Amino acid sequence: MTIISKPRLGTPLAHPLQAIRLSLVAARAIVKTMVNRRQARAMTELPDYMLKDIGIRRGDIDDALRGDWREDPTYRLALTAAQRRNAGCR
Repeated sequence: MTIISKPRLGTPLAHPLQAIRLSLVAARAIVKTMVNRRQARAMTELPDYMLKDIGIRRGDIDDALRGDWREDPTYRLALTAAQRRNAGCR
């Protein structure tokens, strides 16, 4: 009986192109999260009736921004709005 397995890749330094690609992906994710945090902060300036139309409350924005700096607050806000929308339909 033969077991066929994929060859294991070494450390990222063993494959410079993979290390570069991984670094670019990580940098892109960090920049995207920073931009989304800035957009979430800008949402605090919206009037309450606009936030209600979106399906979130001002406290939801504060809670999302209190999260870890690596977390995307807009993702959390989207989940909150979807949960409220689904709860309202039932």
